[in-house]
Amino acid sequence: MGMLCQPIFKTIEHQNMPVPSARMAQLFFEFLARYNEWKMAKFQESLGMLVLSFLGLCILFLPWVLPGGGLIMSMVMIVFFYFAIRQYLEVNERVSHLYVNVHILHHHLIGKLEVGFCDHSEPCHCVDNFLRFVIKEYSISLYSGLLR
Repeated sequence: MGMLCQPIFKTIEHQNMPVPSARMAQLFFEFLARYNEWKMAKFQESLGMLVLSFLGLCILFLPWVLPGGGLIMSMVMIVFFYFAIRQYLEVNERVSHLYVNVHILHHHLIGKLEVGFCDHSEPCHCVDNFLRFVIKEYSISLYSGLLR
């Protein structure tokens, strides 16, 4: 007959992390990994915009600064500008895709915090402790509404 398989979650060893279960820790670390990947992609996008701005200014001002060869240099810069725009658009698409992933994981994490974070029947401070921990350790406010 068939074999019954259940996923086994490894216990995540982090003494200071106030989470009640390995599943919650796994969800948070997945969110954190995607969040860091998204932040890195946003940084690359910002760098791409800076490069595009520099190339655009060079294209515009080189003919006036270098009257003899400025037009030729400007044409070369247009080629670089074309490839920089292609790269920027790829990074921009990646940033958008990663933001959707991070937003979904953020929504799932918030849902877990609001509904099923711990098993205490009486009022407790587990969620507040976890939120303070995340702000202190990772500088991420989960309830700010917008991820930055």
